[in-house]
This record gives sequence, C-alpha cells and structure tokens, in this order.
Amino acid sequence: MATSLTGYRVFIASPGGLLDVRKAFRAAVSDYNDTDATQRGVLFIPMGWEDTLAGAGRPQGIINEDLRTCDYFVLVVWDRWGTPTDQAGKSKYASGTEEEFFLAESCYKDEKCPMRQIITFFKSVDPRKLSDPGEQLSRVLEFKRELEAGKRYLFSTFDEVSEFEQQLRRHLAKWVRDHEQNKTRPAGARHRKTEAIQAMMPLNAATHDAGPISSPQRNPLVVRARELAQQGRVVESETAYARAIARGNDPDAFNSYGELLQQLGRLSQAQVMFERVLELSDSGDETEEVATGEAWKGIAYGNLGELYRLRGDLPMAEKMHLRALNIAERQSRPEGMAIQYGKLGRIYRLRADWNGAESMHRKALELDLMLNNLAGTAVDYADLAHVFRARKQLDQALAYLERALGINEQLGLELGIAIVCGNLGTVYLATGDFDKAEAMHRRSLEIDIRLDHQAGMAIQYGSLSKVSMARGDLDQAEDFLRTSLAINERLGLEEGIAEAQRDLGYISKARGDVASARGRWIQSRDRFLVTGRLDEVSRLDIEISCLDEKAARV
Repeated sequence: MATSLTGYRVFIASPGGLLDVRKAFRAAVSDYNDTDATQRGVLFIPMGWEDTLAGAGRPQGIINEDLRTCDYFVLVVWDRWGTPTDQAGKSKYASGTEEEFFLAESCYKDEKCPMRQIITFFKSVDPRKLSDPGEQLSRVLEFKRELEAGKRYLFSTFDEVSEFEQQLRRHLAKWVRDHEQNKTRPAGARHRKTEAIQAMMPLNAATHDAGPISSPQRNPLVVRARELAQQGRVVESETAYARAIARGNDPDAFNSYGELLQQLGRLSQAQVMFERVLELSDSGDETEEVATGEAWKGIAYGNLGELYRLRGDLPMAEKMHLRALNIAERQSRPEGMAIQYGKLGRIYRLRADWNGAESMHRKALELDLMLNNLAGTAVDYADLAHVFRARKQLDQALAYLERALGINEQLGLELGIAIVCGNLGTVYLATGDFDKAEAMHRRSLEIDIRLDHQAGMAIQYGSLSKVSMARGDLDQAEDFLRTSLAINERLGLEEGIAEAQRDLGYISKARGDVASARGRWIQSRDRFLVTGRLDEVSRLDIEISCLDEKAARV
C-alpha cells in the first residue's frame, strides 16, 4: 500500500575543518528517517553545498538558491569562520558560511519562505586556543556572544561528534512532533526571538565543596570567570577559564571550569578537567601541600561521582562519592562529609533504597546543624522529605519541606525556594489538595522563569501536567507535558525525557490509544534503563505487559 510522506529539507552550513560532522549529519538524518520519521509520515532531506549542481554563475549564489527552498537550517562552527567566497572583495560577508546564515535568517523572517527554524552547534575548542584566539576563532567567539546576548536562535556546544548526532536527533524528533501537530511558524515570526538554550543555574553553596582555597587566595581569573557564568555570559566565562588553566597547575581553576562544563551538559570535557585536578592533587612534598592535595583529590572524586550519576552509572557514582567521603573523614572536614553524605543519599533514592537514603541524609543533617550551615540544613530537610513522600508518610514530608522553605526564604535563596515549592506541590497532589498543589508548582515555575532555570521549568511543567491529569483535563495535561519534553530534549536531560514520555503514554492510554501508549512506554523504559532507574523500568514493564495481555484477550 502506498504511503504518503511529507518532505522537509534540512540545510547544513559549516566552514572548513568539519567534514566529519557533515558526514555524521547525513548519517544521522538517514538513520532517523529509517527508524522513526518515515513511519510517521515524514522524510527529512539533508542539503548542503555537496548537493548543489554545477551551473553558470557565482557558486555561492547557486548554493543560496537551494538554501531558500529549505525548511530547517543547521549551522555548525568550530575554530574557523571561513574565507570570503568573492575573491574580488565585492561581497559584504566574511565567508560563505556567514552569507548562508544571514540568508537563512532573512528567510526565517520572511513568512513567504518555508524556513521554520535555525539552530547552531558549536564544536568545543581546545582551551589552549581559547586562551589566545587568533583572528578566525575570535570571529567565532564574537558570533557566539551575539547569539548568547540576543537569544535569537537555539544553540548548543558539543565535545564529541556522537554528541552532535544525539542532539541533532532530538531536534529531528521535535520537528516530527511539530508535523504531527500541524505546527507551522507562529504568526509574526519575523518579529519573534527564539529563546537560546540556557541550562545554567547558580551554584548551590550547600551542595558545592568550596575546597581548600579561601577567597583572597583565589586566582582573579577564576573569580571573574565564575561571575561571568552567573551572569549568563558563558562564552566570556569559558575564555576566562581557558586563561586561568593555561599555566596548568591551578586545581581550583580546573575544578571550577569543570563545574561550568558539567552545568552546560558537556560531561566528557568536564571529566577531563576533574581528572586533571586528580593529577595535580598528587603533587607536593611538604606536609601542608600534601594535605591540600588530598582535599582537592576528595573534591575531584565528588565531582566525578556527580558526572557518573548524570550518566546513569550509579555503581561508579557511589564509588567516587565514597572515596571523597573517606578523604573528608580522614581530614576531619565535616562540610565535605555532609556534602558527600547528601549525594550518596540521592544515589540510594534512585535505587529506591529508602533506609539507606534516610541514613545518609540524617548524617548530612547532623553535620550541617553542628556547623550552623543553614543552606545545607535546608537541602537536608528537603532530601529527607523525598524519603517520607516515597514511604507515603506525607505529614512528615510536609513538615520537613515547610522547614526547608522557611530557611530558604530567610536566606533569600530563590532557587532553593523554587525547588522546595515544587516538592511541596508534589506532596499536596498526593494528599488530593489540587489547588494547593497547583499554587506551589506555579510559584516554583514563576521563579524558574525569572532565573532562566530551564531544567526547573521542565520539571514544573511536568508537575503541572500531573495536576491537570488528576483533574481530568487531558488536553491541558498534554500541553504542559509537551512543553516539558521540548525543554528536556533541548537540554539533553535523559531522565526528564523519560518521565515526559511515560506520562504522555498515560494520557494516550486514558484516551484509548493503546498503540501510542505502548510506543511511548517502550521509549521511556529504554531511557530509564540507561539512567539506572530500575524502579521505573519495572513499573513500565508491568504496564506494557498489561497492555499486551489485554490485546491478546481481544
């Protein structure tokens, strides 16, 4: 039987030096067509200068004519901006890539053109180059700063080609969903700014080990780099960090740079930084230097533990945190011990080991109370509330969350307030108080939007969908979930994607669309398996099995 397909042209632009990425682009588009898109009535057609037929006239002009027919524009940039296409010097553009970008932008603004979206990928640059960029790299950094400041189009940075492929597939999946929902560019797209990806969130002092370096001793470049990151000026922050690590022997610089990269989701590069801290921690012959090196080693192990947890490797995460804890105990550093106890508690929660989690969080709480660390105490109370909620001890969960909220309000910690309000909303939903649940989630969402904390926004949209589902409003629930899913996909948050797919499956089931429910649950299950959420894997296995048994009876 003939199948009707809708074709969408996807144009890739890049300067020289990125042939491997261009090959990966075509391979990823082809694979996605085969595994998902064509089954859902969509065919993505990769386009680029390789597809331009020879013809009379300026070669770039012929490429431009192809570009005007495209639906999506993908720009990939590394350490070069390119060279002018017009050797006579008549072109106003510095390179063919620049000309293609601005042509795509004019097409996006022109509602008569098919251009639906512009996305930009930056391949990460060696920090040694960042510390002393030449003319070509300086132009790339200037362009990246312009995108960051204007928030005109989606952009992200990747370290490995495989990460580029993964991010591209997320965009392809989003474009298929847009097709299925018959979405086109909103009216007035020419005046609309598309929000740039900002996964940044302020470092939480309660869960971040400041290490053995006091403020007066800290490298001024590190201080400046952290300030720039807090202001959302990530490009300038990276440049400052690159200069800070140029001399190669400052563990504070490598550690802080690694934390920034981790927040940006660039885990492989973050791991390089933390492993460099481990190398530096073994240097030093004097007793004081050895003690300082041990402290840095513990901090590096703790940060590596976070990386493994984010990747879903819970055994390695636990191993790293236990090493960090052992060092903090040997050095009698209660602040470091409290942080590691808290992180171990979160690993045990992911395993649904509620007794182990409670034990770790209570140890963290005891130390933070002794230290009079109010911010840490608030985190500990919120962590313990998770355990009580899982045990259905909702009154105790509410009591601990109220304490945590009071401390965060006292300290004026907006991010902490947002997180605790979201948790309160979840508990109120479990008690059946839908109005209080919605009020808490909306308060949390309002703060997340103000802080541009997109990971938090994704969580709260997902939570609001649960309130809508409880009220029987499936359309509203689906709208919230699709917003949550889109943010999680942009940020590459696997667990958030899995949760959104799972809940969309429940909506499909409630509407009687068993095939859609089963498909979403299988996707969700596979993602939970990768992240180590075996409790969710078992839960979805049961749901899928029940659907299959019901279908067999019919």
